[in-house]
Amino acid sequence: MNYKWINGKEGFEEAFKVRTAVFVEEQKVPESMERDEFDEQAHHLLVFDNNIPIATGRLFYNGKYFKLGRICVLKQYRGMDIGRYLTKRLFEKAESEGIKKLYLDSQVSAIGFYRIFGFSEFGDVFDHAGI
Repeated sequence: MNYKWINGKEGFEEAFKVRTAVFVEEQKVPESMERDEFDEQAHHLLVFDNNIPIATGRLFYNGKYFKLGRICVLKQYRGMDIGRYLTKRLFEKAESEGIKKLYLDSQVSAIGFYRIFGFSEFGDVFDHAGI
């Protein structure tokens, strides 16, 4: 397993293919909601298995604070600690950039996963694209 960083739009299509498979095809998020204004300035992480993109996530500044987002692993690779591997790399990137505090929006089903990394819930539960 290896990974690479993609900054902004350059090389982003590989990450978007993984996001499309997970969020659009599997979770039925409308494709129009899957890309946003933060993609162009985000640090995107892409994880590979034998040169096949299998997971992705991003680190970005939303104008108020730094966030992790769009963290996903292809279905057939789940349960293999790839999400943990990916999230650790995102934390390392944040630390190397001098970022001390991170936020994220999580699906309710993933809250336990993010608690492992020290995240805690705050704010109201909300619906995003039916999830």
